[in-house]
Amino acid sequence: MGLNDIPVFIARTPQEFHDLLLATRPDPATGRPDPARVGPFMSTHPEVAGAVALVSGRTITSGFADDTYLSLDTFRLLGMNGVSAPVRWAMVPVTPPRAAPSGTGPDYLFEDLIAALHQAPLQWRLVITTGEPSDPTSDPTRAWPASRRRIDAGTLTLDRAESEDNGPCTGITYDPTVLPAGITASDDPILPARSAAYMRSFTLRSGERKPASAITPAMVATGGPS
Repeated sequence: MGLNDIPVFIARTPQEFHDLLLATRPDPATGRPDPARVGPFMSTHPEVAGAVALVSGRTITSGFADDTYLSLDTFRLLGMNGVSAPVRWAMVPVTPPRAAPSGTGPDYLFEDLIAALHQAPLQWRLVITTGEPSDPTSDPTRAWPASRRRIDAGTLTLDRAESEDNGPCTGITYDPTVLPAGITASDDPILPARSAAYMRSFTLRSGERKPASAITPAMVATGGPS
């Protein structure tokens, strides 16, 4: 799964996302987006403006361990009778909110996660939300109503972390359109765009020399930086 800790995606289509990136690119003089570009774009793309407001207003948790992760895009579950239902899903933490990590370095969130796993396993509930006919399936900028039916589909338990160095994920890429039997992609145009972009990125990265990971096997084994 490729899950995000934002409530909605910030563009409806690949072209809109492309245009948003251009409108918000940093100004070389200030290092920040130019309001003269951002303002007109947002005024002509109210759905993007609304999605950005939802993302900006979300609750920021203490770290990875107590955060919620969402699919954002809509998929379809296929029934034995051939009927399909639109679904979105989330990984909801079992861990109650914690105090903020004490670290301040560039990798402190990863260090905090490793330290937490050395204390006890971390768990998330897989919660599947089923959509109604009125719910948008092709627009990931729009959240579904909180009243929709939710299915508790299982528990994800993490009991250890691994370094990227010689780890099992180095030689693979995520593709949201590669799905198991019983699940298909919806009409959300962001899904095929993500598939194409991730494969292009994987191809380019495969030709690069990868530096050593900042999170080393020794850090993972001992529970923190040495």
